[in-house]
Amino acid sequence: MIKKLHKKMLLPAFFAASMVTANAQNALEFDGSNDYVTTTAPSIEGNASRTVEAWINASYDSGQRFIVGMGTMAAGTRFSFKINPGSSYIRVEIGGGGLTGSDYITNSQWHHVAVVYDNSLTSNKYKLYVDGVLDTQGNIGSNDLAIGSNNIAIGARNDLDPTTYFDGKIAEVRVWNVARTATEIADNKDVALCGNEDGLVAYYQFNEGNAGTDNSDITTVSELKNGYNGTLHNFALSGSSSNYVAGPTLTSSVDDTVTLDESTLMATETGATYQWFNCADGNTAVDGATGQSFTPEVSGTYAVEITDSEGCMVTSTCMAVVVESLGVEDTLFANSLKLYPNPTSGNVNVTLNGVYQTMDAQLVSITGKVVAQYQFSNTNEFSLDLNNFNSGLYFLNLKADNLDAAIVKVIKM
Repeated sequence: MIKKLHKKMLLPAFFAASMVTANAQNALEFDGSNDYVTTTAPSIEGNASRTVEAWINASYDSGQRFIVGMGTMAAGTRFSFKINPGSSYIRVEIGGGGLTGSDYITNSQWHHVAVVYDNSLTSNKYKLYVDGVLDTQGNIGSNDLAIGSNNIAIGARNDLDPTTYFDGKIAEVRVWNVARTATEIADNKDVALCGNEDGLVAYYQFNEGNAGTDNSDITTVSELKNGYNGTLHNFALSGSSSNYVAGPTLTSSVDDTVTLDESTLMATETGATYQWFNCADGNTAVDGATGQSFTPEVSGTYAVEITDSEGCMVTSTCMAVVVESLGVEDTLFANSLKLYPNPTSGNVNVTLNGVYQTMDAQLVSITGKVVAQYQFSNTNEFSLDLNNFNSGLYFLNLKADNLDAAIVKVIKM
């Protein structure tokens, strides 16, 4: 389908995507055999209050499966957050003593789990939460973690005992040096943090790789608060297991919705700072485009980086804007293009209304990324090989000689 250069042309695919503020996170799948993550994040030592949260999707068996390990191996100083052996309940443990929940952790289903230790209390110092609801509470005999403890481990006990390796998926690991309240846990479990929250010590989203693809070049995971990055151990990092996989769906703390009215883009989030950029030009910032609304001068795909008053930042989905063309030749060029077959399973042919000295073409994904560039000369037709591209919606930006660009929608089956 040829997109004529008119105002008032909404592109439904981009518009619909921009209205979705919930985003599927990535996760790491641990094989239960030898996968684990070591970090440079220090354990919460001494008698300090602490909270540990994570999203888990477990493949439970009879062994103990560690979510997060802190402390040392000395008696009474090992802080363990895990799925209890012989059951399918979460458990917090200091050395040999511990507290076990009673809410069932369903296999192959996402659950948010949290443990809170509040040193200001005399009773019910420990609380376990499943899916934002208090599971159980009580005290444990020992509470201190030794000074000089091992760094935080994810998916294994802090001594990396192979019998403790987690089997399943883990996402959104958050470690705090404060006792989070029940309200804070329930209200924020489904929200991706921005990483500057008070009391947050370590935050791992596991969004470095792409789900189910070859991620073998990724060896570390990012920690978003203090730079306590982690190291991946023994993950296959390719295929559908022992790799990055799809995680839970979370909302953003900042609204990334953008609407399109004629050729003006408007960010829904108010009272923030904004920077609009050109997706099809290497995500280049548009000079002076720092307002809540933005009207591009030329057709293209654009997005906005939004930073709220707390410093949380999100980037919107790229949206296509078609700006009115004024020249007769420009209109003739845009209206006379023929593209076939469309949809296509392989090659796509483009026929022009005349011979042009130069013809530049860009194939742009629905997210605004330029995935291919082509250049032709002295031609009135050409063919593009799309066999190696994934199925989906693309936009072909065509510019002939000195005429304004035309935008062509291409569907790859």
